[in-house]
Amino acid sequence: MKTKKLLIATSLTTVLLFTACSYTQPKNNSIDVKTEQEMKTKAMKAIKTVAGALQNTLTMKAKEGGLSNAATFCSTHATSLAKEVSKTLEEGVRLKRITDKPRNSMSQANDEQLAVFDEIKAKLASGEKIDMLVKQKSINHYQVYKPIMVGAKCLNCHGNDEKRNPQAYNVISKKYPNDKAINYKIGDFRGAFLVDIVK
Repeated sequence: MKTKKLLIATSLTTVLLFTACSYTQPKNNSIDVKTEQEMKTKAMKAIKTVAGALQNTLTMKAKEGGLSNAATFCSTHATSLAKEVSKTLEEGVRLKRITDKPRNSMSQANDEQLAVFDEIKAKLASGEKIDMLVKQKSINHYQVYKPIMVGAKCLNCHGNDEKRNPQAYNVISKKYPNDKAINYKIGDFRGAFLVDIVK
C-alpha cells in the first residue's frame, strides 16, 4: 500500500513539474497587442539611448578629423561606449547589434536569430514594411528585432570598392582583416538591433 501511494505521489509530482515547465515556455509566439506595443516602446527607448549616443559621437569624430577619424573611433572605442551607455538602460533590458555578415565576429547572429532574419527578409521581399518584430521566449521574456537597413552614408564603410571611403576602410581592414560587412547597396538588410527584455 505504501509503495502504491509513493508511486501515485511521484507521478503527480512529475505531472506538476512538467506542467510548470510547459507554462514558462509557451509553445506559440502569440502576443497580445498591448504587450507587443509595450515591448516595442521599451525597445525603441533602448535603441535611441545606445544608438543615439554612438551616432552623435561618430558624427562629432567625423567633423573633427574626417571619416578616417570616425572609423578609428568606431574600431577602437565604439564597443566600450555602447557597453557604458547600456548601463543606463532600465533593469531587465539589454541591447546588441547582430548580423549575418559580421565585421566583428561578436556580432554574428546565432541559428535562432538567423531564422528570424529569414522571416524579416521574406517580409521585406514581399514589400511589407517592418518596424520591429517581437518574439516571446518565455512567459516574461521577450526579444525585439529592429531591422537595420543600409543608407547612403553606410556605404562609406559598408559599400563596394567604388563606394567605400579608402582612408576610412584602410583603418577598418587593419582592425578587421576578415571583414564580411561590405558590398552592400542602399536599401539592403544589414542586420538588426536585438533588444532583450525580461519583465
